[in-house]
Amino acid sequence: MTDTAHISVQNLSVYYDGQPGVRNVAVDIPRNKITAIIGPSGCGKSTLLKSFNRLLDEQEKMKIKGRVLVDNENIYDDKVDVTLVRKKIGLLSQRPQVLPMSIFDNVAYGPRIHGRWKKRELEQVVEEHLRIAGLWDEVKTRLHAPASRLSIGQQQRLCLARGLAVGPEIILGDEPTSALDPISAETIERRFLDLKDRYTIVLVTHILRQARRLADYVIFLYMGHLIEHGPAEEFFNRPKYVKTQAYLSGKFIEEHKIDRELDLKGTRGPENYTQIRLALDEIPPGQILRITVDYEEGIREISRLVEVEGHRVLEAKRVGKTNWEIIAKKERSLV
Repeated sequence: MTDTAHISVQNLSVYYDGQPGVRNVAVDIPRNKITAIIGPSGCGKSTLLKSFNRLLDEQEKMKIKGRVLVDNENIYDDKVDVTLVRKKIGLLSQRPQVLPMSIFDNVAYGPRIHGRWKKRELEQVVEEHLRIAGLWDEVKTRLHAPASRLSIGQQQRLCLARGLAVGPEIILGDEPTSALDPISAETIERRFLDLKDRYTIVLVTHILRQARRLADYVIFLYMGHLIEHGPAEEFFNRPKYVKTQAYLSGKFIEEHKIDRELDLKGTRGPENYTQIRLALDEIPPGQILRITVDYEEGIREISRLVEVEGHRVLEAKRVGKTNWEIIAKKERSLV
């Protein structure tokens, strides 16, 4: 876990009824930044997001392996209080889920659960967080009206205020603007930009334009695998891998046809380099070599070697608890 990470995901796999939803994900999410999780529908975005505050616990036939550290504490440790985890990490869903009570009581609901009952104190909490959510001026004269009478965009901001009122450190958003009109969506986006100095924000979005507008850091998932991640400017302007490039350009993502396998588990150093060079020499230009190693540093070392030799790294990812793979394409030699 890096010093700047607020959440550290360590070899996380999630299975629904025995089927993998997220596979061997390892990534650090920076503190006080907006991180966007992107990828095609069904790739595991929401599954990964909901693993951060243990909402997956509510689903049947769910199995989780690996660790999620928040402030260096594994939230899946048996001794962890799940209620405190969810207090620290709030979730804004796709569609606003207001409580069947007044606007005031929606925001005051969380503080009351945590023991804050004084009227004046609650009034201050409600006003403060409605202001933060950009809703106070629109509702201050009707605080005791039913929340259900608000527009859907106002309801989403009310849900944001309600989540902030319990004092979280992290805000999760599961496509939080997908049900909103463009003006309401822009209002929510601006709230996120205003809030990131005080909170770590992690958003799932299927809208690349939104990710480009908001994100400081980007995570790209495909078929449950973490394909690429990094600072937004680098990710969008200089993506490393073929699948990322295809997704960002709107092209079909195709699985690589592997022509040769090279298993280097249990070996390191010069012996690896010799075997990689021999394997690449033995296949014709255009063919693809899959190299498997059992140490994480091997991804960087072998990728650098492949590129120095004039070939191309198409993909590099974790594929098991102790295994990583590099997909390399032999290029034609420059003569």
